[in-house]
Amino acid sequence: MFSIVQNKKISHEALLNHFRQNKVEIANAITKPFPFLESLRDRSFITEKIYKDSEEAHRNLVPVEKVVYNILCYLEKTFDRSLLQVLFSRVHLKEYPDLIHVHRIFENVIEDKYFPQKRDSEETQKTPNTGPSCEQVPNESEVLRMKSEKVCGLLDEGQVISSESSEEEEPPAALSSAQGRGLEEEGEDGQLWTADHHVSEFRAPAS
Repeated sequence: MFSIVQNKKISHEALLNHFRQNKVEIANAITKPFPFLESLRDRSFITEKIYKDSEEAHRNLVPVEKVVYNILCYLEKTFDRSLLQVLFSRVHLKEYPDLIHVHRIFENVIEDKYFPQKRDSEETQKTPNTGPSCEQVPNESEVLRMKSEKVCGLLDEGQVISSESSEEEEPPAALSSAQGRGLEEEGEDGQLWTADHHVSEFRAPAS
């Protein structure tokens, strides 16, 4: 609010008009006399008489918002832009939380009218980025690494298949030699003898 009050681009009439239009909202946000009345009195926005009359009205059970509204009507006649700085001070925003909403509306209206580019920039920054993030899109080195791993995987798979087929097609040398020796032994001791034996059985008798 301090920057808005000090900005010379914003006319006195614009600030006054918005203050006038929001007197009810401001009055409803003030729920207790202190520190609102004291702040206005200490900074000479209201006289000591107005301060005491407002205190007496509150003691006579006049609603606080009605007392505050009457004071705002008085301040409207003697309006100065520095009043907004006191009205929306840190102390008041802390003591009157409902005043925060009025303060935000006040700032938004002023910025929309006098600083539309700033408002558009703020809205753009608040809009979430729906595009793919850096984590979702792999970079060039990541792509190369993935391709390399894929190729290595295919090579390893080919070597495993090749070794398995070789084991199935080609029996071990020890097995081949053992089978060869077995045949020879069978031939010498069994098959050859058996063959001669069969021949001798079917050989025609000698005349």
